[in-house]
Amino acid sequence: MKISRGLFAVIAVSVLLFCQGCAGSSAYMKPTKTLLQPTADKAVVRFLRPSGFGFAINFNMLDGDKVIGNSVAKSQFSYLAEPGKHLFIATAENKVFLEADLVAGKTYYVITQIYTGVWRARVAFLAVNKGSEYWDKVREWESSLNIVEPDTVALKKWEDIHKTQIEGLVSQYDTKWKNSYSWPVLKPEDGR
Repeated sequence: MKISRGLFAVIAVSVLLFCQGCAGSSAYMKPTKTLLQPTADKAVVRFLRPSGFGFAINFNMLDGDKVIGNSVAKSQFSYLAEPGKHLFIATAENKVFLEADLVAGKTYYVITQIYTGVWRARVAFLAVNKGSEYWDKVREWESSLNIVEPDTVALKKWEDIHKTQIEGLVSQYDTKWKNSYSWPVLKPEDGR
């Protein structure tokens, strides 16, 4: 059976649009109704993944050598963090890093994106800096994206299995990765 180019194009676009709208799920995250809020002694970092593209692919997120959650399509999760300096990491076909200097009582936003790699998916971080193109958009996403929270038991098991690789990645940041690219940064004034 031959399919005309026009029909093939319609099918391809339909599949792409369907996948764009799909929400993901993860064995490491569970649905919740509540977004964490910062406290007087802690900051919140909200990781947002507004796209449905690559909905079947998730990425574990690290704060240094600690696994903090999983980036899930059409979802968001919040991380209650100590004030001060942090190094957020995600790995896929590539490795991405984001340095943050957090202030207690403030909320910071990081957009995670997925895109096609050579062999498998790649991940990217976008820091939502004060005045950036996403500065106002995150409020809309907060009210429209699914809210998930870490399944701490499942994440701890994953972390224990991958502890050696995680420690190696963190230790290589200063010597190998830090100056390789212009990584995104969250400054104290990027919090709200």
